[in-house]
Amino acid sequence: DKPGILSCDFEVRGKIPKEAFELFALAQAKIVGIRGYITRVSEDCYRGVLQGEGKVIEAFKQLIATAGEYVAAIKEFIIKNLKVIKEYTYEAFEVRA
Repeated sequence: DKPGILSCDFEVRGKIPKEAFELFALAQAKIVGIRGYITRVSEDCYRGVLQGEGKVIEAFKQLIATAGEYVAAIKEFIIKNLKVIKEYTYEAFEVRA
């Protein structure tokens, strides 16, 4: 029985440098094998969707929230609307403008 795929919305708040952070998020998503997207919605807020096995979502959150170069900038990383899905709706992880 294959592990269930989870999908959730997420929000990262803080004074985060845009380009560097987006590249960083992309790289981390590739490492843990998560799918979805991230988009900047305001000066100090990013939102997006994550899809992957539960432990993968948790691993991604940990990588982002504890990253040495961003740990001071990131105020919070919120996961909401966590639900089980039958199959992925994203091919990969991407940054959306």
